[in-house]
Amino acid sequence: MVASIVKELRLIAMKLPLLLMNALNQAGLQGGWTLTPVAGGDTARSGVLEDGVSRYFVKQHRNPLLLEAEARGLEALAASLRVPRVVHCYSSSEGGVLILEHLPIASLTGSNQWMAAGAALACLHRVEGPARYGSHPDNFIGASPQSNTDHSDWITFFANERLAPQLQRATQRGLPPVAAERTARVIEQLDRWLPSRPPCAPVHGDLWQGNLGQVNGEPVFYDPACYHGDPQVDLAMLNLFGGVPAAFYQGYQSEYPTTLRYQAWPVYDLYHWLNHFNLFGHPYTSAVTDTARLLCRELE
Repeated sequence: MVASIVKELRLIAMKLPLLLMNALNQAGLQGGWTLTPVAGGDTARSGVLEDGVSRYFVKQHRNPLLLEAEARGLEALAASLRVPRVVHCYSSSEGGVLILEHLPIASLTGSNQWMAAGAALACLHRVEGPARYGSHPDNFIGASPQSNTDHSDWITFFANERLAPQLQRATQRGLPPVAAERTARVIEQLDRWLPSRPPCAPVHGDLWQGNLGQVNGEPVFYDPACYHGDPQVDLAMLNLFGGVPAAFYQGYQSEYPTTLRYQAWPVYDLYHWLNHFNLFGHPYTSAVTDTARLLCRELE
């Protein structure tokens, strides 16, 4: 069984898809390339491309706009964070290919690495952004469209460009009426949790532990969904799937001392729970329902 799987993977590695061959030709990357598929990733098909000398990480998706948006996000973050360098982005009517620098990314371990990651994120967040929230080309959160239409008021931005579109999709996908009603109530009263004019900074936008790692101890960030907004959207999401060590916040505060507005975090997380419901279905029903219920309880 194992031998047959290995043989199948080798056969896959020998045959380059035409889409990828076209991307390599356009990028000027000639040679005897082999592609080894990589497991994981919820949105695009990924693999390691190598010819015995060079190595790249590649993503393929039927929607080229999604990969174009990722490339723009990585390039936007590169001024402040270590990210995989964009080598080439190819788009066609058949799909898209994103060719990235290959980095041997490993998980963060130990207090020093977590402190370095927190300090790195703080360096991004302390960059002064534009006067309007959003202020980035529309992109995607996972495979879901994400509007970044700019607004001068953060509450209006988060209601109109984040929660409301996700709630509309979730309602169409069968979100229980009680959860939809509670979420709508939260949207109507966002001023109970969110400030109108928090700092407007560049944010990663999809920062959970799976999009953060290290290479030789240096923090590396990837798979962004960038825009300009309240920096605490990133801090909130880092606690969505288990949280991060206290050392991360120590590093963050050392570079960008700030008050952590915990009361806003469940609102920011509600956006991601709705998106997960829209992407992956009913396993996330309880997360949306419970978060909306707890927020509505604060309104009583």
